[in-house]
Amino acid sequence: MKNKIIFGLVFILAYDIQIAYADFLNMGSAEIIMLLVAGLVFFGFFGGIFMLIYFLIKKNRNTPLNAAPNTVAINFVSPLAYQNPTVEEKSGKKETIKVNARIALPQQNEIRYVNIDEIIRCEADNNYTNFFFSDGGQLLISKSLKEYSDLLKPQGFVRTHQSHLVNPKFVKSWLKEDGGTLLMDSGDKIPVSKPNRELVKEILGK
Repeated sequence: MKNKIIFGLVFILAYDIQIAYADFLNMGSAEIIMLLVAGLVFFGFFGGIFMLIYFLIKKNRNTPLNAAPNTVAINFVSPLAYQNPTVEEKSGKKETIKVNARIALPQQNEIRYVNIDEIIRCEADNNYTNFFFSDGGQLLISKSLKEYSDLLKPQGFVRTHQSHLVNPKFVKSWLKEDGGTLLMDSGDKIPVSKPNRELVKEILGK
C-alpha cells in the first residue's frame, strides 16, 4: 500500500512537470520574460528572508550569555590612567623636593638677594633691621623688624625678644643666665624675653 502511494505521487509530480514544460514551450517570448522576472522576485524575496534569519541566528550565538539584550558594552578607562605619574609612583617612595628660598633685601643702590638658610639672625635698630649672615657679613635694611618677622616666621625663624629674630638652625645652646639666653654658633648671645621662653623652647625642642 505504501509503495503504491509513493508511486502515485511520483507519477502525479512527473505528469505535472511534463504539462508545465509543454505549457512553457507554447508560451510567447513576453510571457516567458514575465515568468522569469516573477521567478527572480520570488527567489530574491525568500532568499533575503533566509539570509536575514541566518545572520540573526549567528549573532545570537556570538553574544555572551550575561550580556543584556539591546545593550552596548563600553569600557571606560579611569581618567587616572591618562595622568602623568607622580614622583612616588616613579621611585616607589616619597621624595621631597627642597627649594632654596631666597629673600630680597632692598638697599639704596641695589636689591640684595640672599638665601634664607644663610641668615643667622635679625636685630632691630630703631626702624631699621640689621641682618647677620653665616659668612660673617652684615646688612642694614631700612625696614622694621616686624616686617621681616612676619616674612620669616613661616620659614622657621622665632622671635626671641622684641629686638631679636633668630634662625634656630644656628642656635648652639640655651644659657640659663638672666632667665634665658641663646648662644649662637657665631658666639653671639641673644636674650629671650619671659613671654617668649616657652615658645622658643618648644621650637628648639626643649
